[in-house]
Amino acid sequence: MVTTIMKNSAKTLLISSVLAATSLASAAMPNQWQLDNSHTRVGFSVDHMGFSTTMGHFSDVKGMVNYDIKAPNKTSMNFTIATDSIVTNWDARDKHLKTDEFFNVAKYPTMTFKSTKVTFINPQQAKVMGDFTMLGQTKPLTLDVTLNKIANSPLTKEPVVGFRATGNIDRAAYGMTAYATGITTNVPIQIDGELVEKKAK
Repeated sequence: MVTTIMKNSAKTLLISSVLAATSLASAAMPNQWQLDNSHTRVGFSVDHMGFSTTMGHFSDVKGMVNYDIKAPNKTSMNFTIATDSIVTNWDARDKHLKTDEFFNVAKYPTMTFKSTKVTFINPQQAKVMGDFTMLGQTKPLTLDVTLNKIANSPLTKEPVVGFRATGNIDRAAYGMTAYATGITTNVPIQIDGELVEKKAK
């Protein structure tokens, strides 16, 4: 009984998503988007010697997305994160993370992600495969992306795409091996953000 209800609920949600996407596709929607910095956060967390979880984020993120709601699998995106913008709510730790033991911000001021393939599982969920560059090394990274909402903002009256992306980065694979016995090298990341129409300069 419970299983049947769950399946029906999931089916209803999927149908609703398809209908919403169809409705939006018939409207005038832009194909080029940019990150709304005031509503975007790139977060991460690490385990600290089994005692606690330390969380942080990067406050300076720029990104562009080509997304046509009528042809979602042709989506492409690229993001640039300023490593100097790391925040963990403790100044001494932030300063340490910027040294050559970790992000080495003097030599590597940015991290980048550029998609190579985007596959939508349904109108709201996609697998985004791409190349992630950190500390001068580029390796493949897959993000699980959920589109939270696509609609006109009640404030600006302009279209907005709300999303969440999650993934995992093995920092040791990029050469960041400091304190690997006490601080986990597998780092979950979570990007919450909003996309707005790219404005012509």
